[in-house]
Amino acid sequence: MLRKRMLLSVMVVGMFGSAALAIAPMGPPMAGLDQGKYAGFAGYAHSDMTLEISGPASTNGGEAVLNDVQHNAYFVGLEYGISNDWSLYGSIGIANAEFPGDSGTADFEGDNGFCFGIGTARTLAQDGDTKWGILGQYTQGKSEDNVRSAGGSWGNGAIPISAGNTPAKLEWYEVQLALGPTVPLSEDVVVYGGPFLHFAEADLELRGSRTEYDLEQKLQLGAYVGTLISLGDPNASLMAELLYTGEGWGFGIAAMLKCP
Repeated sequence: MLRKRMLLSVMVVGMFGSAALAIAPMGPPMAGLDQGKYAGFAGYAHSDMTLEISGPASTNGGEAVLNDVQHNAYFVGLEYGISNDWSLYGSIGIANAEFPGDSGTADFEGDNGFCFGIGTARTLAQDGDTKWGILGQYTQGKSEDNVRSAGGSWGNGAIPISAGNTPAKLEWYEVQLALGPTVPLSEDVVVYGGPFLHFAEADLELRGSRTEYDLEQKLQLGAYVGTLISLGDPNASLMAELLYTGEGWGFGIAAMLKCP
């Protein structure tokens, strides 16, 4: 019975394939659907990270980084079991991005733009009720703001901002790879997690001055942990997850419903 409930719960693998900037939640690192089965999911994710800046401006002696680049994302998606140990998933939604300006400079407070994510998960081995597997996902999105400022800069002086209105657009993508176990604690609760690799790049365009800046978080090794909780019906589950690297962190929640 425990094994059966555990397998029903982990069908939400990939339900966190949220399209958002920075350390998007991922779900269990294993396949969770039988071959030919479908599952729908919906959720929310938030993250905060630091991005390095390169572009056509000096740093005025400061470190060329954007700190506290935050996002909020709302998404829906679908997962499909290619085989009993391999699944694919995708999601679409809206996400915004924001980060603070230097002292006296307006913040970037982006709107809700379209975003999407795709991913795949595979079970590699099983030891009793514990399953070991891998997961990879790609996410992409954009957010825009019309910044009203008396002048100043972002990123410790690396990005000068002219006085008046400055239309700005931030576009990004990220790649994540995870490996680890999924372990049942009881008939209704499953935990999962492990190490993961994370890489992110973004383009920040200031349309008024027609300048563009490359933003990047180089390849980072992080760790994540999550839990799956059955909602009474074996086809319905709730998930919560935390992720951390040396340059950022994120969390998310989501709900999934298996299609019988």
